[in-house]
Order: sequence, then structure tokens, then C-alpha cells
Amino acid sequence: MTTTGFTVRRVRFDEAHADIAAVREAVFVAEQGVPLALEWDGRDHEAVHVIAVTSGGEVVGTGRLLPDGRLGRMAVLAPWRGRGAGSAMLDALLAAARERGLEQVTLSAQAAAVPFYARRGFTAEGPVYEEAGIPHRRMVLRLAPAAGT
Repeated sequence: MTTTGFTVRRVRFDEAHADIAAVREAVFVAEQGVPLALEWDGRDHEAVHVIAVTSGGEVVGTGRLLPDGRLGRMAVLAPWRGRGAGSAMLDALLAAARERGLEQVTLSAQAAAVPFYARRGFTAEGPVYEEAGIPHRRMVLRLAPAAGT
């Protein structure tokens, strides 16, 4: 998928680890103060990953989909926020979920990101809770089957 200024593509974690790590550590660890040990949960090798890459080759965003339908580790570098990278990556991850036949996806949204996901059709469930010292909310999106299935 190509949008203004960047392209979103699926990548294998072992091939894009350094780029994924650079974005996630810049956003979650350096910017938000998430402990490094919490950021790396050992599940990346089983996930579908997407990255947003500028025309100059800079990776500016990343996200993942776990086999159980949990979306996460959505991160966009600060200068690229509000320019469509998050939405484009979410679209790519939702397409991957549909291709896998998942009926729903879930995520743990930071409270500040709840409106972003709500605009995309996600529904907040349950109370606000703290994760890595940051308020979060569980969100769910029921999926329509992929075209042709």
C-alpha cells in the first residue's frame, strides 16, 4: 500500500528486526518510558509485522498481529503522526487478520489512542487499566470475512 510520503508493507521480523526495534524503542521506551524488558515479550517471531517506510527508506512506523488476533506494538515516530501512517498500518494488519480467517481482533489501546481506534470501528470493553504505567483500554473489532471467502 502506498500513500503520501510512505509505503506500508508486511515484513518478516527476522529480516526487519533492527528497523522495528528502532521505532518501538524510540516511541515506547525513550518517549513513553516503558521499560525495555516489557517492550520485548518474545512473541515477535510468531507475529505478522507491518512497517511504514518513507520514499527515502526510513522506517517511521510499525505494528504487529499475533496469531490469536491481538493487534499491538503500533508505533509511529512523532514527526509522522497525523499523516496517515497509523491508519495505513492498521488497514494492512486488519487485511492480514481477515486473510487468516479471524472473526475479531483485540488490542490494548493507550487511553490517548482510544479515539483513533474507535473511529476505525473498534469498541471499548471493560474498565481502564494500567499497563507499563500507562492507562489502557481493551478494544475489540468484529471482522467481516475477506472477499472471496
